[in-house]
Amino acid sequence: MSDRAKSEEALETLTRILSYADDENVLFLIWATHAIQDGRESFARKFFRYPREAVTTSIDSKYSAYKWDLETLLSIDLNTLKNKVRRNKVNFKDFEATVTLVNLIKSIEDSSVPERINDENIFMELHRIAHRQFGWQRGFVNKPDIYRYMYIYGQGDAAQYFLETNGISVSDFFACAFAYYTYLRMNPWCSPISNLDDIGISTDIASNALRILSDDMWSARRESRALLNKMETSAGGKLPVVYQPSYLRLKPIVRWDLGTRYQIIAPLPELIVMRATLGLYYDLQGGGTTVANDATKRFEDYARRSITAYCPGFVAQAAVTYKHKGNRLETPDILLQQAGRVVAVFECKATKLSFQAQYSDDPMESARAGYAQIAKAIFQLWRFFSHVRRGIVEFEVAADAPAIVLTMDAWTQMSHELRDGLIAEAQKISVEKEPDMIEEDRRYPIFCPIDELEKMLLKSNEEQLLAAFRAGKAPEYRGWSIENVRDSAVPNPDAVKEFAFDLGDLLPWWGRRAGVGAA
Repeated sequence: MSDRAKSEEALETLTRILSYADDENVLFLIWATHAIQDGRESFARKFFRYPREAVTTSIDSKYSAYKWDLETLLSIDLNTLKNKVRRNKVNFKDFEATVTLVNLIKSIEDSSVPERINDENIFMELHRIAHRQFGWQRGFVNKPDIYRYMYIYGQGDAAQYFLETNGISVSDFFACAFAYYTYLRMNPWCSPISNLDDIGISTDIASNALRILSDDMWSARRESRALLNKMETSAGGKLPVVYQPSYLRLKPIVRWDLGTRYQIIAPLPELIVMRATLGLYYDLQGGGTTVANDATKRFEDYARRSITAYCPGFVAQAAVTYKHKGNRLETPDILLQQAGRVVAVFECKATKLSFQAQYSDDPMESARAGYAQIAKAIFQLWRFFSHVRRGIVEFEVAADAPAIVLTMDAWTQMSHELRDGLIAEAQKISVEKEPDMIEEDRRYPIFCPIDELEKMLLKSNEEQLLAAFRAGKAPEYRGWSIENVRDSAVPNPDAVKEFAFDLGDLLPWWGRRAGVGAA
């Protein structure tokens, strides 16, 4: 049997099983499987059958059901048309059902690889795999992520736009989301929370938040299929099954109408917190330039504050305006100084990757405007080095000062091809706009997502951080994540630092919260 035939047979078997399955049973299976492998076995024990070996948090266990596979299973179920006759023999209250369904997904994925992947596009496939898996591996519920997104989107013009558009503040929305995350980790199908008086949230506000976070089962099915059709139309063809868009990233809670009342479930509760942090970006897209610029400025300010909080030996200077040939120009967004000398230069880009760009065969074409901004960032870094060398702007700059593109998302994750393409685009810009630029000015750019910078800061002093960025220019590390470069090329720290900020500064109710905390 050919690989294509194996993949098609596995997909046919999977969709046949799901077509005969009640959605509430599939959602429960995913919730329970996730619970026993997420330290919540006590909550699932009375509902679910499983071997003791399946109770594990180890990703290396042969019993581990990867969260990204469970999310894929959710998408396939929502996109599968249901047979009116329910004659399924699968017991969705038994872990064996998880084994059957997840193994079918793996068979679909493994059998499709030889047809889709070759020596020329293997690194682009790694880029797609990384986007599918790394978020789950790193986790969506942690203090740095929560603080970062509340700082950038929970204040100023962005917060005002969210309030005017949704009738709820970002702080209250996150409070409700965090409460539902805590509540729905402990229960599969249950009634909505009756009140949140203990954190100062009214019933009306809680209902409004649940409206944003949830969708009823039939609407979720309809909207999931519409989302898939939209993405495949944009891609110009069928998406691989494992890269189907996840509607539960937009509406992580599912409602089941029981007539006079309804019950809710969050099969993957972490997606609730993700929707109320990272997902805020998509709520703000209608806010126009004013909102986007405000969020960008807060991103730059957050990066500067983070660097100096963990590495006080640095001065993180904001951009400086200067004139050249009658034009007002700015230096890059962060001029990292040590003892009065610029030792690293950062250009910040707060734009996020679209779904199409994460999983496209040609990400730079699918998100042309976004990748053009990254190429522009590289040019702006080069222009600074060129203008310093030519005496147009006066700074003392270290000869080995790295040029760093700091982004909200991992735009070039696991792909030296994307990095080479961006550098080529930046070179075209430099030839057109700065003909006096020389090769010395075009320092190899380091691509650094903000979450990787935060993790490096937690385990690095000033010299270790600079050493990691300098090592990132070496040919043997091109294509690596900068965090992995730091772990490989720089001695490990003696101790990891404590998180530097207080969530209570941005979320007044944080100290009064009940239930599970964030790591």
